[in-house]
Amino acid sequence: MQDVELRAIYLERDGTVIELLHFASPRGTAEPEGPRPLNRHGLTHLSFQVEDLSAVLAEVARLGGHALADTRIEAGSDTSAVFCTDPDGTLIELVQRAGR
Repeated sequence: MQDVELRAIYLERDGTVIELLHFASPRGTAEPEGPRPLNRHGLTHLSFQVEDLSAVLAEVARLGGHALADTRIEAGSDTSAVFCTDPDGTLIELVQRAGR
């Protein structure tokens, strides 16, 4: 997505983190057909922190999922993230952060 303006709130308890997103721009959509864009109201994706992103992506592929290579983000030297889909098309974000 381009020209993104969003606010993120993180709820954390017992090692589980839920990220709530509010997209000021682009505004949320309500169309029910097709892939769910990240700014659609409701559940758009799941996000998991992993220790070894490359190993998890290999396992995702082995089990029939697909990495979305054009979504890969490198934030500094200690954080990497990429979206993938499970065999049913569910959008999943995988995040690797050093020291966390």
